[in-house]
Amino acid sequence: MTRRAGDYHVVGYGEDIRVPTIDIISTEINIIGNLVGSYTDLVELMALAAQQRVRLHTAKYALESFQDALDDLDAGRVRGRAILVP
Repeated sequence: MTRRAGDYHVVGYGEDIRVPTIDIISTEINIIGNLVGSYTDLVELMALAAQQRVRLHTAKYALESFQDALDDLDAGRVRGRAILVP
């Protein structure tokens, strides 16, 4: 999940995190949640993504397939963000 004494940041919502308590305690990791971030947070996140230091979970849908995206979101089939592409 992360290095010893590292931080695992969750931005937004959409899935469950299942980590055995002993793993959190024994490795002294921190799980930090944030519903939304600031513009600065977004810029920093994109820089980390460009360096391949974070993994972004996205599902892309053609704009005309918006109903499929909504159905998948409603059914919990989207991990991370659903993106409509014109």
